[in-house]
Amino acid sequence: MQNVNKLINLATDPEQYTQGEATSWIDDSRRQQEQRERFWNAIKPFISPSCHSVLDVGCGSGWMAELLFGLGVDQYAGIEPSRRNFEITKREHPDLCIARTTLAEYTTNAPLDCILAIMVLSHMEDMDASFKKIFDLLNKEGIFISITSAFHEASHRHERNKRRYEVEVIDEDQYVDRSIEGTGYGIADINRRPEYYIREARKCGLSLMKHSTIEDKGYSPKELLVFQKPAPK
Repeated sequence: MQNVNKLINLATDPEQYTQGEATSWIDDSRRQQEQRERFWNAIKPFISPSCHSVLDVGCGSGWMAELLFGLGVDQYAGIEPSRRNFEITKREHPDLCIARTTLAEYTTNAPLDCILAIMVLSHMEDMDASFKKIFDLLNKEGIFISITSAFHEASHRHERNKRRYEVEVIDEDQYVDRSIEGTGYGIADINRRPEYYIREARKCGLSLMKHSTIEDKGYSPKELLVFQKPAPK
């Protein structure tokens, strides 16, 4: 259990993104451009004309802000707990509304139409508290859109896509892995079954709108999960 705690602590520490290839989330490499386009194509259909306020959790470089503005969003806020990513983003995009904080600490004066968490839930340990916070922040009929890392069965956890990983199992629905070579070297993630997220979201009152897989050639696929806060009866 000690090793599991070690990897969980690393996975949930935003400062791990000051090491290894963490800055890949804020660069303009071809790999990142392709991945951003893939993610945006998955997200875009759920940003309706009535969506005016968006919270981008773990916003990284804030790359989605301009795309969201182009769809009619007029209130964009990003939160980024990683010191390095936050400082770089504020320097490159000083006009964006971005705060260095966590979801648990974030507050707003008005409910939100949409919350995004792109490759972020794998760095949150307490899913019950996270989904409760998301539910409370959303407007009635508000949308929560998440893209998460893939869940691999035991035979594919230690080596896949020509990369090797250190792995510690939490339970049948969750394990932590840390890349020990290849892309994303040194970054730890908590990988969960999509069904786990769906159960946790429903417990907090969110309804599943969409679940689909985003293929990523040469890399592990990602999972798109879209939830909605029901209107009061």
